[in-house]
Amino acid sequence: MISPAPRLLVIRHGETQWNRAGRLQGRLDTPLTANGVRQVMAVGKNHKDRLDWSAPIKFWVSPQGRAQQTASILADIWDVPFDRFITDAALAERSYGQWEGFTQDEIRLNFSSEYEALQLDPWTIAMADGESRTDLNSRLDPWSKGLERGHFHIAVTHSGCLRALRGLHTGASRDTILAYREPQTASVHLEGGRDTIIEVPASTLSAAGCSSQGHTVWI
Repeated sequence: MISPAPRLLVIRHGETQWNRAGRLQGRLDTPLTANGVRQVMAVGKNHKDRLDWSAPIKFWVSPQGRAQQTASILADIWDVPFDRFITDAALAERSYGQWEGFTQDEIRLNFSSEYEALQLDPWTIAMADGESRTDLNSRLDPWSKGLERGHFHIAVTHSGCLRALRGLHTGASRDTILAYREPQTASVHLEGGRDTIIEVPASTLSAAGCSSQGHTVWI
């Protein structure tokens, strides 16, 4: 008998200083803001009340600091030892190369030819020293397919990875994937070729001191 396909819950890291400033982070890192910590607490509480903690679960996390900080807070809320989170380089954010640290307006001004090229071909074109969306898919696809069957998997990662994993799991069209705009505190549950966005209720956000679902990312 074939074990059922693994279920995957993908969680974004909390708001960082550069999220707030509208700057691309990619492989660079800035720490969570106080609001970002509150967001993670709200997300953690929301999932603690929803998940079946008696099921076999594997925890995964990007190697980048903002994701590690998010996973550490979640581990405390869920009463899970932090060392159960497996750090995997496949979950690192898409590299934005020379664009990292800049806002969208600054990129449009300082890297105009690259920016225009990416608008025309948002899948195979990569900014200088960065990754294309196709490159990102090639990195995440084997990771996703290699997840152990019969387990529930929770991955703490980044918006680029969340969108890529969502598209790979559902087989969504490229136009659909490009239109994904999940807020900072939203997670996505992937099972059976379907995706379910899990948002944090307003009451839970308010109790944690958050005023909204948080930022989305333009790229």
